[in-house]
Amino acid sequence: MSRQGINLGYYKGIRIGLDYSWFIIFILVVFMLATYYFPENYENITTVSAWLLSIFAALLFFLSILLHEFAHAVTAQKREVEITEIVLFIFGGLARMKREPDRARDEFFIAGAGPMCSILIGILFLGLAYVAEPAITEGLYGVFWYIGYINIVLAAFNLLPGFPLDGGRMMRAAIWHYSGNLRKSTKIVSNMGQFFAFFLIFVGAVVIFGGAIIAGIFWIFIGMFLLQSAKSGYYMVAMREGLSGIPVRNVMTVDPATVHPDVSLRNLVDEYFFKNRFSCFPVVKRDEVLGLIEINQVKSVDRANWESTKVSDIMTPVEKTGTVSPETDAYDVLMHLIDSANGRMIVLEDGKLVGVVSRKDIMKFVELQETLRS
Repeated sequence: MSRQGINLGYYKGIRIGLDYSWFIIFILVVFMLATYYFPENYENITTVSAWLLSIFAALLFFLSILLHEFAHAVTAQKREVEITEIVLFIFGGLARMKREPDRARDEFFIAGAGPMCSILIGILFLGLAYVAEPAITEGLYGVFWYIGYINIVLAAFNLLPGFPLDGGRMMRAAIWHYSGNLRKSTKIVSNMGQFFAFFLIFVGAVVIFGGAIIAGIFWIFIGMFLLQSAKSGYYMVAMREGLSGIPVRNVMTVDPATVHPDVSLRNLVDEYFFKNRFSCFPVVKRDEVLGLIEINQVKSVDRANWESTKVSDIMTPVEKTGTVSPETDAYDVLMHLIDSANGRMIVLEDGKLVGVVSRKDIMKFVELQETLRS
């Protein structure tokens, strides 16, 4: 998930965001409630009331998801695991951790906090529907019952033992606790998550053939999302373990060729990109590192202006690329690169350029480790 979308604010340093894809699922939920749930279960509700109640119920539902993610975030903060943001998007919500917990016990309680919150919300609204039924309208009863029911379903779904679902994380924590091997534990629950993802894709296909095209497509998308998340979840753990204690100097491009800021883009392309076969060069003037110039930046300039445009006109200044020491932990650098818009960082030692490190450099290092391990 990128940091695009609408920023709803901050709570205790945690960014609350709304991805643009959220509007798709919001409209879909409102449509399903207004055209199926309320008309089929509550005959006395008018069409206008059904749509208004559906919007209200959808807002409560997504507030429930937000509280689910807050439960993860608050528990994580209590266990000194930093949460950078909470984002609502088409497949629900995500509490993004800066890095995975270091202890199985922390992982278990952080993962379990979300479903527990959903269960409590579900019980609360089902209880309200039962107790307040004589005193409230039929429509409001329908809203309470739906929110209670859907939160119980949400909790049950999240407790399924497949990564990256909360149940998968809890199972990983249990296996990790008894085996002491995070990588092996992640591999087991990642495989389970992929199996469950393929099952959802199969269910979606069956639903489509049954005539419910929108619902079937949605289940297929959820399955594909879980499949990718299960695979990337294991890969992130592999990177964490593979890069643990590895300094940047072991993965960076050493002593890269540099370019002067006054070089024209035409000269840059002919004498640097084509001859050196690199897609990026540090920009240096009298041993002072000024920034980075990448081939994509050159492509954004009209070819007719390459002769008159200098490297300094379009380069990314060093203040924006960021610098790092060669002794910095490679995993920390990778997390920074993933979280930022930059794909590379300049490596300085005693103020002098010694290398450039990119996400591609680091991932190639991890892939080599994986190849040798298998």
